[in-house]
Amino acid sequence: MTDPRNDDAKATEPQPADAVLESNDLKLEGTLELREERPVVQKEREVVGAVNVSREVRRETVQVPVELVTEVLVIEHTAGNHAVTLDGTPLAPGERREMLIYREEAQVHKQVVVSEQVSVSKRQAVETRTFDTTLAREELVVQEEGEIKFSGDLRGTRHGSER
Repeated sequence: MTDPRNDDAKATEPQPADAVLESNDLKLEGTLELREERPVVQKEREVVGAVNVSREVRRETVQVPVELVTEVLVIEHTAGNHAVTLDGTPLAPGERREMLIYREEAQVHKQVVVSEQVSVSKRQAVETRTFDTTLAREELVVQEEGEIKFSGDLRGTRHGSER
């Protein structure tokens, strides 16, 4: 079969039906983009709970035992004839007087000390979960109409079977 556009140039050279075209004989008719879907994951962070960490003061009354010392001067007149006077008052033999010379008083103060330590921290737990999704992709489909002959390795066969 000859090309009617080039009847003059190639009328003398018959072309075999199964001749292989070279790459420089091909004319680009167009380009098809075959597309496919790819999964895109969007994550949203939501608050599922909250914790308020604070210190609370609890008061209680406690009894603190304290030993307080008191010193007393004891003056006792034992036997004898001489008179002993104490603050202008005579002390008779066998008589005894006590005078307070020293005593301790207690004042309770409070001092803040560390009684416990509590560490507060956060950590992240990573969990890998699998989600199912259906993805689509385009494939090239060629539908033949009429008598088509393939060239190259498929000479005279259609999809590996005889026509």
